[in-house]
Amino acid sequence: MNKYSALLVSLLVSGATFADGFEGELSYMVGYGKSTSNLSTENSTKTGELNSAGTSHSGTQQGPFGQLRYNFGEQQVFVGMSRDDIVQGVFAMELGYSRLLTDDHAISFSYLPTIANGKVWQDPYLVNKARKETDISGNAYRITIENVQDAGLKVDLAYYDQKLEREFSGSSYAVDQTLLRRGGKGYNIEVSNGIPLSHDILLQPSLGYRQFEADGKAMAYGRYSAALTAMYIDGNHLFSLHGGLFKADYKAVNPVFKKKREDKGYEATLAYEYQGFMGWDNLGFNALASYSRSDSNITFYDENDYMVGVGVSYFF
Repeated sequence: MNKYSALLVSLLVSGATFADGFEGELSYMVGYGKSTSNLSTENSTKTGELNSAGTSHSGTQQGPFGQLRYNFGEQQVFVGMSRDDIVQGVFAMELGYSRLLTDDHAISFSYLPTIANGKVWQDPYLVNKARKETDISGNAYRITIENVQDAGLKVDLAYYDQKLEREFSGSSYAVDQTLLRRGGKGYNIEVSNGIPLSHDILLQPSLGYRQFEADGKAMAYGRYSAALTAMYIDGNHLFSLHGGLFKADYKAVNPVFKKKREDKGYEATLAYEYQGFMGWDNLGFNALASYSRSDSNITFYDENDYMVGVGVSYFF
């Protein structure tokens, strides 16, 4: 069984005792991306009307990613970014533990320390003056259960929190700023089912719900999502296509824009990998393209992003 066939099986059920010892993959990718958003920290000054589309920014991106796993009997510890997440366009560092409960059932516990870390604006609503950055940080804790009720279902549960070092949202307006606080906590649940159409084709539909209880009621929301991932293996070639839709409803009126925020959007990720690159069995060539768009009833929050990249992977 090649590594792609093993990956296809792993997306269905765990299936067998882990082979003892270390295994994993290390990749390096170079890409180009473009983003349009009022919340991006690439543009410090919002000009013109507040409730208008953001400025576009583009640039190159590069860096390593991968995952290291250590197997011992029916148990595994892992660190890095999972291939299952990357296929869906999600890049998040993860540290965790997995255990086979039976030949067909597994449970994993993991911690994601960097999923919310970064920079945001202290007050994103400032117009015609430079905005100042602040740190946002958070943690996420995840439980994944494989093959629930022997039906091939995968249940992914996560709890997360986030906080801002300096929160001044709405400071230039005569509004209740407590409604705009962006720190808080929430949970996410996703249920998916791997459906093999043949030994080399897999469909994986999923449904998800996320609830975020922000410290400011106008920033709290519920988000529904649906997605479909398709994978196809042809010899040493792996193709995957992921597409998803979402809708988010916020719980209180945003006092700056005087309406409740409602977002809807979609995303798509196309990935390709060739195993045996340059004649090396453990070397792979990667290509990735992704696009996402979010449309809001408040134009200020409209966003779209795209990224294309190529790289190499080493399997061990």
